Amino acid sequence: MTGAVFSYDAIAEVYATDMGQSMPFDDVGWYRALCQAHPGRALELGCGTGRILLELLASGVDICGVDRSLPMLRRLCRDAAARGLDPNVAQMDLRDLALTERFRVILAPYSLITYVIDPASANTLLQTLRGMLAEDGLIVLDVFVPQPLTSFADYRLDYRRPHGSGTLERHKRIHGNADGTNRIERRYRIYASNGDLTEEFFTQETILPYSPKALAALADSAGLHIDAWTYDYATRPTADGARFATVVLSDRSAGC
Repeated sequence: MTGAVFSYDAIAEVYATDMGQSMPFDDVGWYRALCQAHPGRALELGCGTGRILLELLASGVDICGVDRSLPMLRRLCRDAAARGLDPNVAQMDLRDLALTERFRVILAPYSLITYVIDPASANTLLQTLRGMLAEDGLIVLDVFVPQPLTSFADYRLDYRRPHGSGTLERHKRIHGNADGTNRIERRYRIYASNGDLTEEFFTQETILPYSPKALAALADSAGLHIDAWTYDYATRPTADGARFATVVLSDRSAGC
């Protein structure tokens, strides 16, 4: 049993069972179609263990990725090798990108922007990404559509799922902070096939939910133009009842 560590370092070896299976839509297919419609070099921010990146790479998309978590990237490389893929990835913090390339498409999937909990820092990030765009380049930001939040102090079961030859179990508790951020604490338990508990660990993270309206304001302040919105990866026509909102952005000054 260990204490709380950086969330994605801790879950690298269970990510495919955990977050990977929690996406209820074909976001990978949507990103693939977007990149194929806008050919050129693509970048995935927060590429993790490669749930999206490896599928795009396998389909012929010229894509590279960055992630803060070295354990996640190590898992990505192992999974890539097993599939005969050779990905170009680097360990890099979202708020300190050191890239000199220009990209036709920059992806920030699975509500990645919510981990930038200071709107001023989010604005700086978008300005940085704007400067990394190739001609006719696009930035794609994905967010959870904010829902009413009820804080609870007890760990509540999220799921039990088959994992390897055993079971992965996750509980969580949530606290809404006065500044609008949410603290999410999760407890993971891994059970062997005979039901014995083999590992338990905890993660904690703080996120800032961005509504589509707030995201649009951030984009505008960073000099970006909203090309399109899509909801639940084109499975809903409007935001009503949607879980995810995705905005496609371009450089407002391009071509002027």
